[in-house]
Amino acid sequence: MSILQIKLEEFEGPLDLLLKLIDKNKIDIYDIPISKLTDDYLYYIKHSNTIDMEEMSHFIVMATTLLEIKSKLLLPKEKDEQTNEEIDPREELVKKLIEYKKYKMIAEKLYNTEVFADKVIFKNADKNVIDNIKIKIEPTVDEMLEGITLKDLYNVFEEVLKRKELKTDKIRSSFKSVTKALYNINDKINYIKDLIILNSKISFNKIFEESSSKEEVVVTFLAVLELIKTKDIKVIQQDIFDEIIITQGE
Repeated sequence: MSILQIKLEEFEGPLDLLLKLIDKNKIDIYDIPISKLTDDYLYYIKHSNTIDMEEMSHFIVMATTLLEIKSKLLLPKEKDEQTNEEIDPREELVKKLIEYKKYKMIAEKLYNTEVFADKVIFKNADKNVIDNIKIKIEPTVDEMLEGITLKDLYNVFEEVLKRKELKTDKIRSSFKSVTKALYNINDKINYIKDLIILNSKISFNKIFEESSSKEEVVVTFLAVLELIKTKDIKVIQQDIFDEIIITQGE
C-alpha cells in the first residue's frame, strides 16, 4: 500500500472504513476474504495519525472482531441446530455492513433532495442513523491494550500455531475423521481467569503451553480476545521486543 498518512476522522466509523476497503478492492460483500480485509484494516489503524483515544477505540474494537472471525474460520464449522446448516462466522458482519450501506445510501439521497436541504437538520438525522447501527463500544484503547497492538498479539498467536503445526504428525493428520468439538470458549475463559488468579500475571505464550492441538490454540486465542473486550484482563508489553504479559483487569 502507498498510503503513509491516514486520518481515521475521514471515516464515519469502523463500518465506513470497512466499506471503503471493500469498494477499493472490489470485494464481493457476500463473500468477504476476511484474512485480506483484516490485514488491510490493521494497516490503516497502524498508519493512522489519529490521537483521539475515544475515536481510535471504535476502530480497535472492530479490529478485535475481525481477528475473532479470522480465528473462527480456522476451526471446524459449527452447524445451526434448527436448520443443520453450517454457520458462517462472517454472517453477522456482512449483515451490519449491508445495513450500514443501505442507511448511508438513504442518507445521501436525502441530502441531495431539496426538501432536506437544511444541512443542520440533516446532519443530526444522519448522525442518528449512524448511531443506531454502530457497534456498542465501551472500553478505551488504554483499557483494552496497554502498550501493545492487536497486530502484535496476533503475530504471537500465529507463531504459536506454527509451532503446533511443526509438532503435528503430517501422515496421521491427513486421515479425515469426524470428531466432536473438544474445546469451547467459556471453558477457556474460566481457565485463563483461574491462571491469573493463581499467578497475578502470566505470559501470553504460557497460556498456550497446555494446548494439545491447533483447534485448542484457536479457541484459547478467542477466549483471550473475549476477556480483553470484557476488560477482565489487560495485555501489557513494556518494550517492543519484550514478552507480552497478561494481568487481571478491572
